Amino acid sequence: MSGAPLVHPVEMQSGTRKWKDAVTSVLALLNEVDAYGLQPGTVEGAPQDEYELEAAPVVSLLLKNGSVCSNEVDAIWVTWFREPLSEVIGSEEMSHFCARVNSLNIAA
Repeated sequence: MSGAPLVHPVEMQSGTRKWKDAVTSVLALLNEVDAYGLQPGTVEGAPQDEYELEAAPVVSLLLKNGSVCSNEVDAIWVTWFREPLSEVIGSEEMSHFCARVNSLNIAA
């Protein structure tokens, strides 16, 4: 995998309502997973948008392909954290996360 971001050029219009809503939805799911125990959005935790840089490419893939799989999310995570998310949260939790992302019904 190259270091280039996984972005679908047509859908990467960050000013659109569809894009913002999709990122917010995926961000909420990543905050629930909270792989590193950062507690985004809490008084003692990280900012609410802590995982936004990871949420955006997940949304891009979802809008481009209609779904995401754990390998794709792992590739995004490796770009930012040098380790697959599935190794951090476990394969069962990763499958659950991908299923929840795919059920958001925000595909193009």
